[in-house]
Amino acid sequence: GHLPIPLNERGQAQADAVAARLKAVPFSALYSSDLLRACQTAKAIARTSGNEVTCDKRLREWDLGVLSGLMRSRAEDLHPEAFGIYRNRIIDEPVPGGESVRQRYERVTGAVQEIASAHPEETIVVVSHGGPLGDCYRRALGAPLDSGISVDLFNASINVIRIDSNGWEVESWGDIDHLEN
Repeated sequence: GHLPIPLNERGQAQADAVAARLKAVPFSALYSSDLLRACQTAKAIARTSGNEVTCDKRLREWDLGVLSGLMRSRAEDLHPEAFGIYRNRIIDEPVPGGESVRQRYERVTGAVQEIASAHPEETIVVVSHGGPLGDCYRRALGAPLDSGISVDLFNASINVIRIDSNGWEVESWGDIDHLEN
């Protein structure tokens, strides 16, 4: 959700590892969700790349409204209907106080398209979250929102999507070679 949760020790180590990996990759812009954990990852990348971080709240994870900050069991006990929306991925029903899966999809993919359009023919880095990654993957494949996806969404993975006048195309996904240690 949208809570300002910092990276733990393992998360910071993963952020440092992805930053070290991206040091050898020339890119012209660095964007990040404005949520704390994504910003910390982007700042690690910025330290090694020299790029400035542009924070964009449209790259945030799913706004879970009344479910934010609750463990799954507690969320189900306190808000069974809202939890059903979350658990069953009811695409067009917003979680009370939050947003629907479709709203997140449109927010995230719209932001990424806008970022890509502002940087034609350039390589850019976008730091976000699992839900938005799945949204971008679905958009690139033209997969419906209610379909499952057959790829893993790893923390600190490198996922490459080409966006140009021909549309979106997945070039590589789930690269975690830099996390092996």
